[in-house]
Amino acid sequence: MGMSEWSTSRGEGAVAASAVFTSLATILTGIRVYTRACIVKKMGVDDWIILVSVAFSWGFFGLFIGEVDYGMGEHGSKLPPHIITMQMKCFWATVPIYQTSLITAKASILFQYLRVFTTRGMRIACYCLIGFLTTYGTWTIVSAWLNCVPVAKFWDNSIEGYCLSKAGLWFSNSGIHILTDIMIIIYPMPALKKLKLPTRQKIAVMALFSLGGFVLVTTILRLHSLLIISESKDPTHDNVGAATWSAIECNVAIICASLPGTRAFIAKTFPRLFPSYPTYNQYNYNYRSGSKNNFSRSGPANIETSVGTGLHEAEYPLENTRFGHKTLVNGSKVGARGSEGGGV
Repeated sequence: MGMSEWSTSRGEGAVAASAVFTSLATILTGIRVYTRACIVKKMGVDDWIILVSVAFSWGFFGLFIGEVDYGMGEHGSKLPPHIITMQMKCFWATVPIYQTSLITAKASILFQYLRVFTTRGMRIACYCLIGFLTTYGTWTIVSAWLNCVPVAKFWDNSIEGYCLSKAGLWFSNSGIHILTDIMIIIYPMPALKKLKLPTRQKIAVMALFSLGGFVLVTTILRLHSLLIISESKDPTHDNVGAATWSAIECNVAIICASLPGTRAFIAKTFPRLFPSYPTYNQYNYNYRSGSKNNFSRSGPANIETSVGTGLHEAEYPLENTRFGHKTLVNGSKVGARGSEGGGV
């Protein structure tokens, strides 16, 4: 049964795909917030920002349904003018809503970095990234709302006025999104490479900080659909791909920002999912910046790093245990006697 008399199977399929990713992003964010609020008992700025991102993602989803209800996926020649107008109004509103959700998801990742990396140089670099993200994010959102002047020209081309080039605007914004994705992935790697951890542990930690690569992939995949809609003479029919990839992109960003923070919850709720991890008394590692490596099962060992981090405060690579230690991603322990990044 269709959503409305104007909806199409193409549009309804796109809604289903969007619903899956939006729901998954919401569930993982809920687990992340529960972990931070109830297990770690410390909500951070990044946690509040990701909630804003999820709220705008649901706003995008609501407008997505509106587009499909008003015939997205159908040829414009088969739709009455007032239905086309309503669909284009929804289309116009989805763009800044999508941008806001995506920008805030990336901001959440960067504010997580501020919790983790404590040296002056790393924090300055992170603040520079946040400043860049804020500047271009403001531009993408404002330019989306004011793509045409007057605004109504976006859905009624008979109105006199001026519109920015859709292809120029959308592709330049996507290009900057790709650039920021790359910077977000690269930023923590030099510091993580200096962590004197066993190779397996180091790879696991670096993998957690590389999840943004999935956002980069979806942004690149979205480019083809943008080309189609930017050159389209039949936007009611051709917008399905771009709308679907936009929904996937912003929700994948939310998932990547939230997924690392769910591991403490999953490990606690489903311990059998990690059967290969050592138990707490197998290792007793003390994490101290500037100390020398000395791994031992019989007593505390020091993990050397020449860069200050707060990994002991970030629940995704380290987890609290009731024994006063922190658990690394592979299940070994980091002693809670402090580090350059601050006490536990």
